[in-house]
This record gives sequence, C-alpha cells and structure tokens, in this order.
Amino acid sequence: MIRKTSRWLGGALMAGVLTVAGLVAAPGAALAGYPVMVYSADPYEAGNGFAIYSNSGSGSVFRACDEGAADGRRTIGRIWWGSGLAKVTVHAANGSGTCSEPYYVTLVPGSRVYVEACERNGANGADQKCRTTWDIVA
Repeated sequence: MIRKTSRWLGGALMAGVLTVAGLVAAPGAALAGYPVMVYSADPYEAGNGFAIYSNSGSGSVFRACDEGAADGRRTIGRIWWGSGLAKVTVHAANGSGTCSEPYYVTLVPGSRVYVEACERNGANGADQKCRTTWDIVA
C-alpha cells in the first residue's frame, strides 16, 4: 500500500513540475510573430479596411489593405512608436481587395507600437472611420 501511494505521489509531483516548466517556457515562444492589426470603423459590407504590423522581429512588415464592398475610398494605415514623433502612413489606393506596398519596420523589443486604420476620400482627403490599437513589440 505504501508503494502504490508513493508511485502516485511521484507521478503527481512529476506532472506538476512539467506543468510549471511548460508555463515558464511558454510566454517567450508565444510572443514571436504576434501581429498587431486593427480595422477601420465601417463594417465589411460598407467597404472597410485594415492596417497590420507583422511584429515578427527584424524587418517586420507594415501595410494597409482595402477590403469589403467598393466604396470609392482608400484605406490608409498609420504606425508610430515611442513618443510618436516618427509616424509612417501607407495608402491602399487601388481599390477593394488591394494592399499598400509593404513598409519594413525594425523596432526595439519591449517598446510600444501603435497601429491605426482609416478610410479616406482621395490622396488628400480627411481621415474618417479611424480606429487605433497598440501592443508591445516582441
């Protein structure tokens, strides 16, 4: 009887150690390549768009994409970090179903990055239907 109890206790202890080891190892692996994405405020049926930062390390890609119903507006994406003095804006100007050219960004891990998606009438129109999100760079 003592032998069965000690085997059970040993097995339970080993399972607990492996669980804790897995929890400690998991966060670092989960951060790599986690994209930062935000949609403009219009629903898909009204012609929306999104901006996405790949957050995959050195040379991560930022771009804006126009999707949904054709609405005559372009999607613009904006990215900034740190104090916000350095902002980059890209345009998905070729209609629904298209994306901007990629903009490559290398940010310091642990810094805060902001991503914004807006809709705009023409190249110089006012930004409309904007939404912004942020995350920590992996």
